Order: sequence, then structure tokens, then C-alpha cells
Amino acid sequence: MKLKSREGLKRYSPTEQLLDKDFIAKAVWECLENNDPEGVVEVIEAHMRAVNRTKAAKDIDLPRSSMYNAFKGKNPTVKTLAKLVHCCV
Repeated sequence: MKLKSREGLKRYSPTEQLLDKDFIAKAVWECLENNDPEGVVEVIEAHMRAVNRTKAAKDIDLPRSSMYNAFKGKNPTVKTLAKLVHCCV
């Protein structure tokens, strides 16, 4: 589909929003309010992709495999989630 005019359109970059700590905090809180633990993991995972998982894993002294397994199984421990969130603060 081609647009006749691009006037009034803005480029949207989800990465900017995913790097915004306030946005991430609100999204996680909303997931918790709605009893959506999978949503919490998805929000943190998206944020970690934007931040760079490998760099974050090194920063918090967490084996990279633990980080990938946390998101692969979608059931990370609270301790792992806390480390991931803390490294991004």
C-alpha cells in the first residue's frame, strides 16, 4: 500500500520507548496490576533486547546462558528479574 502523501506522518521508533525507564516501569506495573506475569517477562525481555543483553549480562555478573534461559522458559526467578532490572537502572 502506497500513501499519496507523507505529510503529517512521523517516524516511530519503538527502541526509544523501550529504553525509557519510566515507560518500562509503568508497563511492568500495569502487568502486575492485571495479574499478567508473562507480560512482565515480555516487557523486561523487550527492554533487555533494546539495551543489549550480552552487555547487561556482563554488567551484572550473570551468565549469558542464564539470561537467555530466563526468557526462553518464560519463568525466570524473582532474583534473576531483580538483577536484570537493577542493571538497567
